[in-house]
Amino acid sequence: MKYKRYVGILLGAIYGITYRVLCEQDILPQSDFFDFNIYSVSFIWVLPVVISVIPIFIAQEEILESTWRKVTYPIYSVLLFFIFALVTGLEDLLCILILTLPFLISAAVIGIIVGFIIKKINSKKFYSILLLPFLIMPIESQFPNQKETFTVESYIIINANKRDVWNHIIEVPKITEAEYDDGFFTYIGVPRPVKSQLETIDNEVFRVGYFSDDLKLYETITKNDFLNFVNFKINLEKSQLRDLPTDKHLLKSDYFKFDDISYRLTLTEKGTTKLVLSCHYTMESKMNWYANFWANKVIQDFEVNLLKVLKRKVERTIE
Repeated sequence: MKYKRYVGILLGAIYGITYRVLCEQDILPQSDFFDFNIYSVSFIWVLPVVISVIPIFIAQEEILESTWRKVTYPIYSVLLFFIFALVTGLEDLLCILILTLPFLISAAVIGIIVGFIIKKINSKKFYSILLLPFLIMPIESQFPNQKETFTVESYIIINANKRDVWNHIIEVPKITEAEYDDGFFTYIGVPRPVKSQLETIDNEVFRVGYFSDDLKLYETITKNDFLNFVNFKINLEKSQLRDLPTDKHLLKSDYFKFDDISYRLTLTEKGTTKLVLSCHYTMESKMNWYANFWANKVIQDFEVNLLKVLKRKVERTIE
């Protein structure tokens, strides 16, 4: 059939979406044996392999005769899966970015490998690979997740005394879009800070952080050393989160947890203030090394941009 190769691309993407839907906890019953989640080796590395080989199985004659097609058609199938995931709301741009590296590496390599093997062995035997993610997931679930704590720390020098700086960190004045330097992650959906203020709710004082897209984080001040150090702990139960994949995978999941956020102020020899912003978080999965790579990038980008805004605001007030 003339369009068989394109049918294979479509079927590969549909297979990926089907598996992704099954990863949702409210669709597939969870148990110690079938712990389906997207923070797994079977989803990050095994699923893209299966998505990539389906076009080759469907249209072997057309694809295997060309090295270019063996590489590009699996990639097309993965890219179509990304489009389906975005359109259906299963993933957003940040999630797709995180998946891009392992998925495209698998797609690019698997076509060459399968193309070589399929010539040696009856290809019908390889259709059993469609079951691979479903077989690996329960096996993977029997191994404990690795729990690790990480810290991301950024700092900036502000030409002001500690008191002037302190007055801008407990309650951060409103930050306009023009004041905030949108980084790459902001453009793909990571919310930007708008302001922070102290509010009393049910006779309890919270520092409420307002962000774009109606995200509100309620923070408890756990330590306050006036002019020197302040520590905040996020209360997710009271916080107003977004109904987006990023928030579901991070803030609402059991695999990633913000432990605390802190500011530390130090007076330098020149009379300026060194403001240090630290974020401590815990990860508990089998893919901590990869998840932390992206968590570190996103959090550091956020910290650096926020510190730049605070520096400009403080220095402007004392001019």
